[in-house]
Amino acid sequence: NAPRTDVEKEGLKFINENPGQNYYKEEVLGDKKYFTAIYADVAVAPVCASCHNEHKDSPRTDFKVGDILGGVVIRVPLG
Repeated sequence: NAPRTDVEKEGLKFINENPGQNYYKEEVLGDKKYFTAIYADVAVAPVCASCHNEHKDSPRTDFKVGDILGGVVIRVPLG
């Protein structure tokens, strides 16, 4: 899954450049305001890396344990 919003793009860039840190921001989608949190999806086992390496849509084929594979986005409506 590719990032769809500017906040998702900013968040993925941030978590890749700042290992161990999460990204938080408010955003408006449509006419609703959301709190968005982005957490690193880290390869915690060899099977994580191999699955991402073998996936047809993966941007890379050299992931290893400990690498950031992408991000988990959690969005909570505000108000």
